[in-house]
Amino acid sequence: MKFKNNIHIIILLFVTLIGMWGVPALLHKATYVSDQYPFVYYSTILKEICLIDYKNKKFPMEDLKGNKYSTEQFDSLIPMLNYRQLMTDGKLPDSINGKKITPQILRSKSVVYRYKPSDVGAPVNGLYILFESMPKRVGLEIPDDVFRLKNNIEFIDAKTNTLETEKSELFRQALDKEGFQYPARWLAGNPNPRKPYDEGYFILDANDQLFHLKMVNNRPYVKNTRIGEKIQVSYFSMLEVADKRFYGFLFSKQGEIHIIENDGANYKTLQLDIAPIDMQKDEVILMGNMFDWTISVVTPLEKKNYALDAETLKRIGEHAIARTPGKWDTVSKWAFPLYLTLEKPESGYIRPYFHYTGIYGFAANIVLALLIVIFVSDSPKRKIFNGIYILLTGVAGLIALLILPNFKNR
Repeated sequence: MKFKNNIHIIILLFVTLIGMWGVPALLHKATYVSDQYPFVYYSTILKEICLIDYKNKKFPMEDLKGNKYSTEQFDSLIPMLNYRQLMTDGKLPDSINGKKITPQILRSKSVVYRYKPSDVGAPVNGLYILFESMPKRVGLEIPDDVFRLKNNIEFIDAKTNTLETEKSELFRQALDKEGFQYPARWLAGNPNPRKPYDEGYFILDANDQLFHLKMVNNRPYVKNTRIGEKIQVSYFSMLEVADKRFYGFLFSKQGEIHIIENDGANYKTLQLDIAPIDMQKDEVILMGNMFDWTISVVTPLEKKNYALDAETLKRIGEHAIARTPGKWDTVSKWAFPLYLTLEKPESGYIRPYFHYTGIYGFAANIVLALLIVIFVSDSPKRKIFNGIYILLTGVAGLIALLILPNFKNR
């Protein structure tokens, strides 16, 4: 009898877990709508952040004072965003703020970048492509080998799957000479062959020192940037921009964002003048031009918008937009104090995740437990068990008890 009771409890818990995943998943599908925020961009002409609604054909732009602007005004007031349209209309100015502008200059100074929490949490296969940084012909070519770097650096011929001993030893000696300490924590690069040029990889070693590795004329270039002596490095995202001003975006463990400027043999960091982000939850969208950068940080509670001077990266404007809760927020808050998913947006891995929504759901659990205790005929002992079980597990527990036998008095 005791054995049967144990089997019953195991099955009950299993069905409850399925319910904690299945019921919220169905309601999420029926009620969830992604957060809707207006598109935000800094107007170089108005010197302020503006809200843009492309669905509004007559007045697509509005400033923070509530003034609305027509489509033609929108094109002229945000020329950095609309320069292609201005070129087509023959209205692109020769200069802005005393600086000469041409389509070539605008393209070279354009910066577009996006950070998502899943960028940090995504799995990696540990094999990397190293391009020739100074190719003899125009354009980058996919090499015949790949390399791996953890407790050592090894180049492997992609066709024969054999170790390239000579090349591996050449790069190993270069890393050792610069004082690289194994094992490598992570590598960050851009393997896209369609980029304008290649800057290799930035690597964090076991001593939290950031190294730069690339291949120049088939020989290793390795440099300790010394950035790890000043900043607690957490993450780096390579971005080979057209004007070669900087290598990419560096994130500190405190959530501060910097760029690593390309200054010859030196590596200088310049911090973006925005509030530190939560790398596990926040998303960053950056659009920059020769005059200013517009940065949006989407958090679980709001969208923070910043405008920075393009040269100094100092703040010249900011505006926050609060998040509007949707139907799913209300449903999940009251129906599921705790529910289960097999994935979450902030991670690239599939595994069970428990989500706690708050104490409101326990109020619904109390009501369900009281209804079961009052209206279901059963023994006092079983009533107490059912009431406590539903109080802890809610709707999922109730469904499990309804499905399995022994819920009613036998």
